[in-house]
Amino acid sequence: MYVRLSYPLEAYVPAWPGTPQLQLEPLMQLSAGDVANTFLLHLHNHIGTHYDAPNHYVKDGLSISELPLEYFIFTCPLRVELPKGERELITAADLAPHREEIAGCDLLLLDTGFSRSRSEDPNKYVSEGPGLSAEAAAWLVEYAPQLRAVAVDFVSLASYRAQDDGNEAHRTLFRGKNGHFICGIEDVDLNQIRNKCVKRVFAMPLWVRGIDSAPVSLLAEVE
Repeated sequence: MYVRLSYPLEAYVPAWPGTPQLQLEPLMQLSAGDVANTFLLHLHNHIGTHYDAPNHYVKDGLSISELPLEYFIFTCPLRVELPKGERELITAADLAPHREEIAGCDLLLLDTGFSRSRSEDPNKYVSEGPGLSAEAAAWLVEYAPQLRAVAVDFVSLASYRAQDDGNEAHRTLFRGKNGHFICGIEDVDLNQIRNKCVKRVFAMPLWVRGIDSAPVSLLAEVE
């Protein structure tokens, strides 16, 4: 059985404050007598569920189309529940009790429960959300040698109210250590896998050359 962990893109998507929204421009329309329906999509690459490659924060880091394919296929995913409220940061102390499990995973799904705000209070979701602290990012680089990506159920690895710390968290993950870096997957719907055993996760981004990030279709195989 497969479930989708990506939110659909639509006319309004909760996103980092100031991010341009998706615009759909009809080009050909059956209703107007054209032979087919076609659209022009005006799409910011950090809107909705999206995959951040190292080039997002690291000048010489790999772009989304340069990543090895194994960065999109996860065979040892791990979901960890870490309840967080407004502006709360995930710390190294939060992760430490799960050190043994995290050390063997290739995708870490951080389930804070904050995603409920996405539909209930979108403004709170985008501007008052939690984040991954820089110290937690450094902990992952040190103690998660198999980890290729961190997925979060809030709008960005960085909390809007703690941007300096969040920027450093991004840089720390994307720089990595000894050639091993960790990517980020943001605005993920983890409601679909609670109380389920996740066997594999597939991340399928838009393959656009030269960009730092792309919207991604995230699919989980569950039992």
